[in-house]
Amino acid sequence: MRFFGIFLFFILGAVFLNRSVSEPLTWKQDSGEILYAGAMTAVDSNLIGAAVNRLGNEDFRRIIRHAGIWAGIFLLTALAHSYRFELAGIRDKVMGNLLPGRSIAEKPGEAVFQISPDGHFYIRALVNGKNVRFLADTGASDIVITPKTAARLGFTPEKLRFDRIYRTANGIGRGASVQLQSLQIGGLYMENISASVNEADMEDSLLGMRFFNRLKGYSVKDGRMRICW
Repeated sequence: MRFFGIFLFFILGAVFLNRSVSEPLTWKQDSGEILYAGAMTAVDSNLIGAAVNRLGNEDFRRIIRHAGIWAGIFLLTALAHSYRFELAGIRDKVMGNLLPGRSIAEKPGEAVFQISPDGHFYIRALVNGKNVRFLADTGASDIVITPKTAARLGFTPEKLRFDRIYRTANGIGRGASVQLQSLQIGGLYMENISASVNEADMEDSLLGMRFFNRLKGYSVKDGRMRICW
């Protein structure tokens, strides 16, 4: 009973404080609540006084310590719930920086990617069952695979016919036409996708408009790229 009285005292205090902070109390509107809280506090004060007299100092300090721990847990839970959307944004940004190209949010028919520290969007995909990191490039017309990635996917660059000409910021480049059996990004699955293998070495493969035109839509806002299919 003595433990219950002390616990009830802290709970009533928390409720009364929350009520008074959320909106001002007035005697006319809240007299019943004030009288009830006062009566219960008086009862709990007597219970606490009796408990202190019957308990030793060490027992009382232990009870106060445990009550403080539970009060702290309650406060942290309330803060986490109140700022859940802000905390989710921080989590997404951290995960986007730690794992560039991984979707930070996904639901049926949609995936979201966080901008990387270098200012680009990366998208990780399974191409022919192999993990490939792409640079999302809406300024590129094609899906372009690096020579090293092409070799991992089973293509032999030496045997490819470079039949495509690209005009890039670095000059004229050539690419070899290939067919990708599958490309998967989360719940998005595509088959028989035309792509090209770049003749010169590249840091990352590119997802160009050949990919984005097959989507239902895409958007970029507040440092996030959202693709829908």
